[in-house]
Amino acid sequence: MLRTDCLVVGAGPAGLTAARLLALKGRTVVVADSGAAPTTRLELLAPASLITVTAAGLEHLLDDPAITRGCLGIRRTRNSGEPDYEDFLRHPCRAGYVVDRARFDERLRDEAVAAGVTFRGLRAIGVTPEGGVICRASDGTGTKLVLADIVVDATGRAAAIARRRGARVAARDRMVAELIEDATDETTAAPASWLDYRRDGPTWSYRIRGPQGRVQTWRVRASGTPAGDALLSVDASACILSEAAGEGWIAVGDAAMAFDPIASQGLFNALSSALVATGALLFADRLSRTTARLYSDAVTTTFLHSEAGRISVYNTIPLSPGWPPSANSALSASST
Repeated sequence: MLRTDCLVVGAGPAGLTAARLLALKGRTVVVADSGAAPTTRLELLAPASLITVTAAGLEHLLDDPAITRGCLGIRRTRNSGEPDYEDFLRHPCRAGYVVDRARFDERLRDEAVAAGVTFRGLRAIGVTPEGGVICRASDGTGTKLVLADIVVDATGRAAAIARRRGARVAARDRMVAELIEDATDETTAAPASWLDYRRDGPTWSYRIRGPQGRVQTWRVRASGTPAGDALLSVDASACILSEAAGEGWIAVGDAAMAFDPIASQGLFNALSSALVATGALLFADRLSRTTARLYSDAVTTTFLHSEAGRISVYNTIPLSPGWPPSANSALSASST
């Protein structure tokens, strides 16, 4: 059996940020790292997210040219062929960044280790009525029971802890993102570039240039529509938990709510939710019902606000059957 103040299940940017911040405040933190393959996407940090990056104490990572490349803004081409520019220089922060997630996550891990976080090769496979988490060791040595005052669910879209604690996942839409280009282009020496968005009927695509000449193009389509040739396919559905926190646990990042993974919401959501969740956990030694509800309400408000903005850009997004789940709540939905 393993005992700790805080168990963070998952080693993505949300989990790593929460773990580091909790450790910096004197908590004993263990990260259950399942050893999943690193995320290799290029992702956008828009200017509005930079205040959150600074609040999390991670702004120095944006100065590393191996991790980030400046982004001037978003160029959108709609079905009519008319271009539309979102110029980041007009924003008060006047900057955006394209982030190499693999390198960014690696540095986040180093920062967590430096803060005193302990990593264990464990994958959560169950929970106990007393609040413990049953984990399987990645080295094949069996299972281990981990007891913690607080469990942070950072398992991504799986929401493995939250769902075992009774939370349900409501999907607003069913979308798939397909990687159709992943190359290196050394011909462009400019220190900053644009994210290019193009609408093509029911699908849309992004082309993004990252650090060290790396270029990716992603196509987003409705699940169930014809697929094309793709290097990689990932879930791009917008979804949210019915409750993002409860007695002894709290969800962060994609476990709490998830968006199109390349629409500048993913990494921002990971960092911002980790920052807010950490504040909630540090407010009291244990997560009260009131604090859990306030956090869940904040997650809901953020999700609905983000979806309203996404709809205004994409115009039409096919809804999942039964959405919204009820007239009174955007969250009451059957499990997915």
